[in-house]
Amino acid sequence: MTTSGTVFSAAPSAAGYLYQARLALALCLRHAYGDAGIEVAVERLDDVSFETEGEARELLQTKHHLRRTANLGDLSPHLWKTLRIWSHLALEDPNLPNRTRLVLVTTGLARPDDATWLLRPHRGTGEPSVDNARIAAELLTAAAESSENQALQPAFKAFLSLTPRMRASLLSAVQVLDAQPLLTELDPIIEDQLKMAVPRGGTERARELLEGWWWPRICQALIENPPGTVSILEMENRIDEIRETLQRNALIADQEFAAPPEADLAAYEAYGFVRQLKAIGIGGNRIESAKRDFYRAFSQRSRWTREHVVFDGEISRFETTLLEEWEPRFNAMCDEHGTTDPDSPMLRQAGQDVYQWVETDARFPFRSLVKRFLNVGSFHMLANELRLGWHRDFVRLCRKDD
Repeated sequence: MTTSGTVFSAAPSAAGYLYQARLALALCLRHAYGDAGIEVAVERLDDVSFETEGEARELLQTKHHLRRTANLGDLSPHLWKTLRIWSHLALEDPNLPNRTRLVLVTTGLARPDDATWLLRPHRGTGEPSVDNARIAAELLTAAAESSENQALQPAFKAFLSLTPRMRASLLSAVQVLDAQPLLTELDPIIEDQLKMAVPRGGTERARELLEGWWWPRICQALIENPPGTVSILEMENRIDEIRETLQRNALIADQEFAAPPEADLAAYEAYGFVRQLKAIGIGGNRIESAKRDFYRAFSQRSRWTREHVVFDGEISRFETTLLEEWEPRFNAMCDEHGTTDPDSPMLRQAGQDVYQWVETDARFPFRSLVKRFLNVGSFHMLANELRLGWHRDFVRLCRKDD
């Protein structure tokens, strides 16, 4: 049991473990749709490891701090705890630095002229330079030999047990990535990696779905004995499933309850769809509802178009469906009232019957989305263009005067 805000809080440790697992996912995405033979593990060969057929390609030590601090000096406990682990590995396998990248990922800050600063990736190559690795080895050797910090003596001993050449070789494989995002700042990193794999506008939802799969999957790997791995191919398959899901369901009806501005409602009085309704005797609240549905459908479709979440021709195919569903009903009404006087109440009632079908029954899917406002509002958009109507003579009655 811990007390919030005391020295006994386990929050830093818990955040550190969560960071390992979440960072592993973010880094996995770099390899997606590349080398399908890569596997990732947490707490197996290191905090995070990338392997191929059981052989380590990249070993990562992660150091997460609840607050960023400049704590990566030459006597940083976090640095030396990492070097202790890697020094033992290099002592057991001197060829390790030649085939495995060793990465220290930290939310802390390296300081100029310290060894960790020299081991950051070179701007041109993305790798630390050989000269910097040699200088860093000299700085760390001097620090280890002169420090009286008893807690770090085991780490100093492990590093100094390597020959000077082996120390330089070890550090030539080391890459320090400082000032990395905090645990809670990884969302945009993961989403950016998913941009090319999922429909536009779907990265946030894709991340949520991917993490919903990742957490139980990495937990399963952790409880295996020894800890298991997750293959990049397995993650690719999950991303493919998410992409298909989002392509079917990416449409979000966020304008369903939008309130039209009063100025727009007033302007609609002169629109064709309102003239159409008045031509069949519709008025009052039903016209106000029609204005609302027109506004919401127009706003929703415009937003989908701006955000590129609708496919080419998708809107026109939806409109074709509406037209073809309206057409037989309208034609049947025209056949029944072909000789009825244009001003007859019977003809207006017949038009109201067609329109009532739109208000109460005409519900067709836009992709997988079936929404009343979208159907009714889209019918009004077509009526506004006189592509369909309710009165038998709607084109003659409702077109604008030249």
